[in-house]
Amino acid sequence: MESQRQQKDLVREQFTRTAQIFGDYALASRVEEAERLARMVKASGSDRAVDLACGPGTLALRFARHVRWICGLDLTPAILERARRAAAAEGLANLDFALGDAQSLPFADGSLDIAVTSYSLHHFPDAARTIGEMARVVKRGGRVGILDIFLPADHAISELNNRIERIRDASHTRTLAREEFESHFAAHGLRILETRVEENARSFDHWMLVAGSKPGDRPYAEARRLMEASIPNDAAWFHPRFAPAENGGPARELIFTNTTLFIAGEKI
Repeated sequence: MESQRQQKDLVREQFTRTAQIFGDYALASRVEEAERLARMVKASGSDRAVDLACGPGTLALRFARHVRWICGLDLTPAILERARRAAAAEGLANLDFALGDAQSLPFADGSLDIAVTSYSLHHFPDAARTIGEMARVVKRGGRVGILDIFLPADHAISELNNRIERIRDASHTRTLAREEFESHFAAHGLRILETRVEENARSFDHWMLVAGSKPGDRPYAEARRLMEASIPNDAAWFHPRFAPAENGGPARELIFTNTTLFIAGEKI
């Protein structure tokens, strides 16, 4: 479909443009999250796995320490090159990286033990299809693990939150509600093993920077205006607030919270 092709083009453009700065951030800040997901899906030395929409190798580089083999799959050549450099620097030999589409995985039915992805479903036009592909490629008893931002099942909150997200990053499609993750797992024969919710404070300026926008840019100004306007009643569920600037100056830094869902399931 033309709309799906356009969405893939948006993803490639976004992550080609931000491959270095986003890659540096993700690899430095998401190690604990990756290790937590590895524990939740019971990664072991006999497992073969895939990290789909792997980006700079956020999960793959950590999972490689726990599994027999893992493939990092992504649409964007530039971000895959960033992942390959990181793997080479760490001397990891039991992983491969490949160009590919997370909505049509290049693996046979039941050929893997684990399928994982991080912070990716809100970039896909059809999140249910992606979860279905993850379920398809793992064997019976295999595990599927996802970590991603989520929202409450409230239309007004979702509409404003996703509007801000799309201003920041045009490749954002829609953030799912927790109930949607759970229903998609059930629809594709995945029994939920464990879930976990974490809240992480983020600097608005840095959040915009890793998406390629800085003060003075139109996306920065518009996203900040909307987020600040949402403060009184937390209308977009970012839980935004002002904190003193780190340098002790008079400016107030805008801080918000990313609420992340970890969900692990087993194919029945």
